[in-house]
Formats: sequence, C-alpha cells, structure tokens
Amino acid sequence: MRAALATGVDTPLSLIDREIPEPGPGEVLVKITACGLCFTDLNLLRGHFPFARFPIIPGHEITGTVAALGDGVAGLSVGDAVGAQFLYDSCRHCDYCVSGDQILCPAKRITGITADGGYAEYGLFKGGYVTPLPAGLDPVARRRSCARA
Repeated sequence: MRAALATGVDTPLSLIDREIPEPGPGEVLVKITACGLCFTDLNLLRGHFPFARFPIIPGHEITGTVAALGDGVAGLSVGDAVGAQFLYDSCRHCDYCVSGDQILCPAKRITGITADGGYAEYGLFKGGYVTPLPAGLDPVARRRSCARA
C-alpha cells in the first residue's frame, strides 16, 4: 500500500510503500476512501505536539470500508462503511474512561499523532473506535457553504 509518512518536524511528507497490515485481535483493517486535512495535521508537522511519535502516518478524519476483521471485533462486517476518529484508543478502565471522558485518558493514543492515521490506502484501527456510517453517504462530496445570500 502507499502511504504518506511524516518523519519529523518541518520535514515534507514522504510517499512510501508498505505491506498492507493484518488485523490482530480487536482490530479492524479499513480500506481508506477519504481522509480530510485538518489544521491538527499541520500542527503535527510544525512540531506543536511534543508527544508526537515519528515516523507517523498523519490524518484523523477518515472514512473507508472494512477490509478485514481481527478476532473479537463485534458489530462490524467486511464491506461496512466506517469512519475512524481522532481518538485511536484508550485504556478503558481509568476514571476518565469509565465516566465517558476517554479523550482525557492519560494512556490514550491519538490517530495520526501517536498512532498511524489515514494518509494511506489502508489503516489499522481499534474495533471500538470506528463508527459505522449510514448507507449512501458520499465521503468525498463537497459541502455547501454556510454563507447566506
């Protein structure tokens, strides 16, 4: 698969070839349809996240289809349209996680910053952190402006 790799701060992305990953237990392999460009991605490349991991595949606004499922993933099937989010995973047992504030988990990983993201043909994500998308949703349709005439 092809992927855009960030190798460090103030360094251009590199287009690389990698093997398509195999999902392990609890993981979902997603064939990526689209990945948005967010200012967070630019902040990564500018060095605004001292906790970032390099090299990393950026991108956290991800849509695609399930290509394969690891053991133990429930509620998804191969071919399902899904979205992956900013929160890659969390510990699921600290006070923040059990109260529904997983984004505050001290052990969380962030898609495209501390775990590989969506600037690739395929991505490997945690089963509980991808969301089924409605049938017929066009992930690359242009949004109309909110400006009023």
